[in-house]
Amino acid sequence: MEKDHLAGAMALKVTPMLLLLLAAALVLLGASASQEQYDRFLLQHFDAKPKGRDDRYCNNRMRYMMKEDRRRYPNPGPKVCKETNTFIHGNSDDIKAICTSHGGRNYVTRTRQAMRQSLRPFQITHCTWHGGKPLDNCQYRAARDSRMIVIACDKHEHPVHFAESQI
Repeated sequence: MEKDHLAGAMALKVTPMLLLLLAAALVLLGASASQEQYDRFLLQHFDAKPKGRDDRYCNNRMRYMMKEDRRRYPNPGPKVCKETNTFIHGNSDDIKAICTSHGGRNYVTRTRQAMRQSLRPFQITHCTWHGGKPLDNCQYRAARDSRMIVIACDKHEHPVHFAESQI
């Protein structure tokens, strides 16, 4: 009887420890997923110091971005040329600041999504597909601009989505 009592007491002592370890693992997994989304946002939409910002720039940058995206985040879908994509130029900390009151303000899209709008304009290059086949021969036209940007942020104040057509 005493052995059963001791075994039960050990199980009770182990259970809170296991719960604590499980909770810590879930927090780490959530942080890891958040970091992965932020890293993917940077890959798809950030280029600190672009060279050219012309059609050649878009062709090269889009080719790199799409191949690297498929390498890092395997996608079983078909290889297609992306219709449009925008690259934001500048400092990644300034883009990240849009998720805070220091760099951005609340913005609600036409579809009622809660996003963040930058307080200042950013230099951007907008690439639009105009022909070619995936992935090596996609051809793009470049448009350079300076404008406010709209992004979605995660709970850790990391940009995770760029709203192409909001502004």
